[in-house]
Amino acid sequence: MSSEPAQCRPHPAESLDLCVLGSGSGGNSTVLRLSDRVILIDVGFGPITTRRRLRQAGIELEEVSAVCLTHLDQDHFRPSWLRTLCALRIRIFVGQWHRRVLRRRAGCLFDQGLVECFDRSFEAVPGLMARPLRLQHDRQGTIGFRFDSSFGSIGYATDLGHAPRQLIEHLAGVDLLCLECNYDEHMAIHSKRPSFVNRRNMSDSGHLSNEQSFDAVQRIRRASNGSNLRDILLMHRSSECNHPQKIRR
Repeated sequence: MSSEPAQCRPHPAESLDLCVLGSGSGGNSTVLRLSDRVILIDVGFGPITTRRRLRQAGIELEEVSAVCLTHLDQDHFRPSWLRTLCALRIRIFVGQWHRRVLRRRAGCLFDQGLVECFDRSFEAVPGLMARPLRLQHDRQGTIGFRFDSSFGSIGYATDLGHAPRQLIEHLAGVDLLCLECNYDEHMAIHSKRPSFVNRRNMSDSGHLSNEQSFDAVQRIRRASNGSNLRDILLMHRSSECNHPQKIRR
């Protein structure tokens, strides 16, 4: 299993691979490939941008068979996808609690029979089980996913204001952990952002700070009972309120 966020290596014929196409307020999308089966987690970039970035990972857009949505903020689901999703017959997996909002924004996907709503585990593609966990984020919440296959397991959680015990247990024992590391508290407080934006981002329904992310990683490792967490990928870093050196410290 590989976890390269920029230029991804060619993958073995039988493997589980992950490549982040982009993560942040400008857009979020991650590709998972199980052998020759491809899904996207979120579609926060337009189809043209996504196609270009997929090609950098050696994948064509036409290979994508499903999209798993964490939530429906525009940086995770862009309306410009509707025509492409229908034309390519790409299935959309969405939580039951987001169903009404998605139908209001993208009724054509329901008319085409492409939407599959979940409130429990489901098979995203043959051989890849997706285990969702609803988390606090703004009014509608977001989804943290655990993906399990015979080639490894991946934990994926961003856009959460805190890491509850249920999330720690949900992601314990994964091989690759993808976790939000959004802001440095000092930088956020002294940024030019309006105070109400900081209050939202730093609330239990906002985003994870560096310290909260570090604490969550430690708790997940302890809960994993010595199993081999091989890689940790920190995501959704704020370009305005965070810096790689802050995260390294």
